[in-house]
Amino acid sequence: MDSREEGEPQRVDAIEQARADREAIDWLIRLDEEPEAPALRVAFAAWLAGSPVNVQAWSDTAHASDAISLAFAPSPKVVSIEQALKRRRQRRSLARRLFVGSVGIAAACIALWAGPRLLTNLRADHIAPTGEVRTYHLADGTLVKLAPGGALAVDYLGGQRHVRRLQGIAYFDVKHDASRPFQIGASGTTITVLGTAFEVQAHEDGVGVAVRRGRVRVACDTAAPVAILSVGHTVDMACGAGTALRAGTPPERIASWIDGQYVATDRPILDVVDALRPWYRGVIFARGEGLETRRVTGVYDLRHPQEALSALAAAHHVRVTRVTPWMTIVTPD
Repeated sequence: MDSREEGEPQRVDAIEQARADREAIDWLIRLDEEPEAPALRVAFAAWLAGSPVNVQAWSDTAHASDAISLAFAPSPKVVSIEQALKRRRQRRSLARRLFVGSVGIAAACIALWAGPRLLTNLRADHIAPTGEVRTYHLADGTLVKLAPGGALAVDYLGGQRHVRRLQGIAYFDVKHDASRPFQIGASGTTITVLGTAFEVQAHEDGVGVAVRRGRVRVACDTAAPVAILSVGHTVDMACGAGTALRAGTPPERIASWIDGQYVATDRPILDVVDALRPWYRGVIFARGEGLETRRVTGVYDLRHPQEALSALAAAHHVRVTRVTPWMTIVTPD
């Protein structure tokens, strides 16, 4: 059997699964609107019996509906079985509407998230897709590693060595050339090196730089401050505010994402969630009091974001609700 023939059943299975998923959501809505309709229940039973794929799709859909009810619905004190059943039906009805609405919301969020990334990627020379670290060798021998979601534009014209970090996190191991300083433009700053290894990460209001080997100069394009960093030194520079927050870290921890690890040392829970987002093939919503203030220390496996979120939940009183395979909700417990 050739490779084409071997791959064909997988494509058919994927189409069948997508069909069953759509029909399961439709049945969820119809049964919620007419829960006591005998003809509808007979038709639903026939649909379930029609295929094992239908059974699995219904199980997944019902589970997601229940998950939303647990994540969002209140849990009032019940005083009778009748009240318990009534409130459970009400909660499931709310969950079904939230579930169906969440499909559209998530699709819109993904479109909003993917749109700007698509424009950035069109301007980039090198990119790294979701969940993958990409390695590139530039024309002068400089090694670049892009974290998932990273994008980079290169300009080596006129004898210069200049790159623009358009998006995400990047690690550079720069080939030494005293006659041509290597420069990176990111978030209103210029980072200049001769030969060194370091990490660059842009924030909303500035840029973070951490040096693993050598020395790096970080300067705002328009005014002070300026920072000279050596091995194990970091700086978070916000040019608009005129601040440069320095710190130290073990050099071996710098760019640990290359090995699929996020090392959190007294960091807010939200920082861990943000670190996992580029590795998650979908959307993670994180909302609720305490996520920005409650702090954690630990090592998290970026290559398995769902398992990392579960570990975070188990240790730090966080609720993680997987609504669909491509949408997860993180809330305080």
